[in-house]
Parts: sequence; C-alpha cells; structure tokens
Amino acid sequence: MENTFEQSAAAQKIFQNMDYYAKYPNFRLFTGKKVYELHEQVRSLLQNKTANVEEQQKLHGNFIWSLKKYYGTSFQKEAVALINANVKELNLCDKDKLGYLNYLLSTKVYPHFHNSFFQKLADLDFSKKENKLQALHIFHKMKIILTQKRKKKSEYVDIFQKFEPFMQNMAEQYRPVSYRMLGAYAEVYFDAAMYCEYKEVSMKPLLSLMQHTTAVQAKKMPQLFEKPETKSVAPQIDKKAAYVLLKAYHDFSLQHEKQLRFNLNFHHAVTSMFCDMVQNFDYTANDVKNLRKALGNRHVGGALQARLYEAGLIIQRAYNQSHSRGVSVRNRTVQAVLKNGGRWD
Repeated sequence: MENTFEQSAAAQKIFQNMDYYAKYPNFRLFTGKKVYELHEQVRSLLQNKTANVEEQQKLHGNFIWSLKKYYGTSFQKEAVALINANVKELNLCDKDKLGYLNYLLSTKVYPHFHNSFFQKLADLDFSKKENKLQALHIFHKMKIILTQKRKKKSEYVDIFQKFEPFMQNMAEQYRPVSYRMLGAYAEVYFDAAMYCEYKEVSMKPLLSLMQHTTAVQAKKMPQLFEKPETKSVAPQIDKKAAYVLLKAYHDFSLQHEKQLRFNLNFHHAVTSMFCDMVQNFDYTANDVKNLRKALGNRHVGGALQARLYEAGLIIQRAYNQSHSRGVSVRNRTVQAVLKNGGRWD
C-alpha cells in the first residue's frame, strides 16, 4: 500500500515549516499569524476525506508519529499543542494508541499532553489478545511513574488523572485477572485516593477486577450435568479476593493514619463499594461475617480503628437491609453516614 501521507503535498508543507521553525527557534519566527496558519493547515490535513476508516487512521497515526522528532527540540511545546488542539479530530487505531502511549511514558514530554489526549489513547479494545500483553506492560509503566511521584503530591494527582481512563477501561475489559494484577491495582488506587484527598477517586475498577479473577472465570465454565436450578441468581465475585482487598485497606489505613485522618472521601468510597458488593453479589450472612473480620476488632487501636470497625457494621447493615423479608431491590436504603459521603462509583 502506498504511503499517501508522505506523498501528500499538505503534509510535506506542514513539516517543512515545522523543520524551519524548530531549526531557528531564537529568531522567534513562530508567532502571531504563523501559529494560526500552521494550526489551520494541520486541522485541514486531519479533516481530509479518505477512502475508508483504515486510511484515515493511517493518516492520523502517521501525523502523530511524525511529531516525535520535535519533542526533543525547542519546538516541543508547539508540537505538543498541535495534538492537544486536535484531539477531537484524531482517529487512531488500537496499535497506534498503545504504541504511542508506551512511547510517551518513556519520555519526559508526556505531562504536557492534555488529559483528553490520554483519554483518546485509552479508548481501545483491551480484550484483544494482541493488545492485552502491551496493555499490561503500559499499566506497570504507569505504576512505576506514579510511585516515583509519591513525594510530589500535586504532580502525582495531575499524572494519575491522565492515567485514570486507561486503568478504568483496562479493568472493565481485561480477562482473566490474576491476584497479582488485582494487588497492583489496589496499590495504585489506594495511593491515589490518599493523595487526591479533595477529589473522589472511583473504586469501581477494583470491583470490576474482582468479578473476573481466574477463580471466578473457572466457576463460570460450563459443568457437565449441571442443573439450571443450582446456579446462583446473584452475580459472582471472588470473595477471597474481596477479603484480601478489605484487609489490605485496613492495613493501609493504619500505616498511613496521619495522612488519612481527615480523608473521609477514601473511607466512604471503600465502604460504599463493599456495601454494594454484599447487597448485589452472591454473599451469604456467613460470608459477610467473615468479611468483617478483615477490619479488625473495635477494642484494639484508637479512633481510626474504631472508624474501620464501624465500616464493618455499615457493611453488615447494608446486607441485612437487602436480604430481610419483604425488602425488594427497589426499596433498598443507604446508610445515613454514606448519603453525604463519597460514592465508590
């Protein structure tokens, strides 16, 4: 197939101009009308009619990859601006989205891209076999970057917001989920909830992962001679993983007691998630009793431990309300303590 991008007169003109501006930055040539003209040329190029979707994706992919050479020059800011200004115009294939995101995370330029561009790159099919391995690699790359930013709170929050769409979409689609992957996600989301104390961080990705662990996937395999009536009506969740996750939250809270003393958003988000879990998934009274053990004893520890124990009581009440006689799903109520608090989803 011919490379129509390289043969395009419009593309050649754009990059000839950019080469010139990048080569002579001290002349301050790229100002005023020149900025407007270049942006209009790029917009026109991206809006060009193509024979089909594949051709358009190839054109747009070639455009963003061609900008790579400017990221290490004094023209970096202007090159990034060309993408930020045209996020809505871009139509990229999954291969380019994954490849470009992986490339950006290996550079120092990624913080300059708008959150909307990261959201665009995160909008892909994580269930495809060819995408899963690279997606997992990218997730671990993101985790390393966030770990390195722990001492710089404002930077951490900004970067997490860029990475969040990718992590959410991956958690929704990735199958099956290993316990190691769930643990890595929990580390990221617990840290994020702690650092983003004034912004609610959704715990929904953790719930999605617990529904699709290898253990749950094995249970969902069709069994020989299985009777239809033996199947549970409520959706399944990995109860072992749920217990370990709640215990990890308990330990994390005690470890970071000073930072979490006034962070009620995080506490409400986790409590609400587990309330929803025991109400809507295949939990029994005994399961809930065992789950509460992860939150410890109220007679041990100070105010934080008392708050954690209280969370267990709220989870128990949520279960009791949804499973008592005469209470339908439609008439379930929410504990008063959670009505004004953060929602996990």
